[in-house]
Amino acid sequence: MNEPYVSTQISVLKTDRRLIAFYDKLKTADVTRYAQLHADGEYYENNRKARSLIGLRLLDYSNGTGDRTVSVYANVSPDTLEFIFTRLCAGVPEFSFYQDKIFGEQDQGGYSQVTRLSIIRATVTSNGQPRRIPWIISVDNGKGIAVKNPNGGSYMKKGSFQSNAKIEISLTDADMFHVLNRVVRYIHAWEGAIAPNLIVSGKDALQNVLSQRQNNGGAAYNGYTDSYGGNYDNSYSGNYSDNYGNGYDKGYNPDFNAA
Repeated sequence: MNEPYVSTQISVLKTDRRLIAFYDKLKTADVTRYAQLHADGEYYENNRKARSLIGLRLLDYSNGTGDRTVSVYANVSPDTLEFIFTRLCAGVPEFSFYQDKIFGEQDQGGYSQVTRLSIIRATVTSNGQPRRIPWIISVDNGKGIAVKNPNGGSYMKKGSFQSNAKIEISLTDADMFHVLNRVVRYIHAWEGAIAPNLIVSGKDALQNVLSQRQNNGGAAYNGYTDSYGGNYDNSYSGNYSDNYGNGYDKGYNPDFNAA
């Protein structure tokens, strides 16, 4: 008896020897960030920041099927794919998008996983000949050495990348429309499906916060929050506390001393 299976595949297109497919990896925002709809690292899943993404996978059957098939993947933000779709619909002759991501635990040699993605539209080849199939999507999976930057993020050390597998697929405008149109339509359908419950829950949570603050003698405010979790009173009166625990008097009190 076959095991139950549910596919998350949104769209797929197969050429003679290669295949491209997009997958649903969208995640809802936390209720405390309900208006964003999409998760953007504000909570964790499996010890990693949860982010709303679309998965992209390329397969190469040039050497055969089964174990001989080469497979690579990358993750892309829904906004990025929607932007690329607008460029396709606008008929821009030239376009390029590049993305490098380094992530995961370091191995014994100090290397972390790396995905490299490029999506390009070109009208001529490198030697100046007209391109009949203008879109080129390339995914390169490998490893590199992660270096921490001052803001807490990571970047790949120059010259440390080692490729394990790379696939490139060429698509016509019609091919790109076929796969991206379905992705964009799915993103909008997903947002329409999750938004009602998430917004209601978020509004309820916001009202509870407002009620608690008023009951505790805090100043009333109109519910604006910044990306650091601070709250603002539209009347420019009352206090604002940022995510670092600093208190600010928005009345420009001359006795205010920065922490």
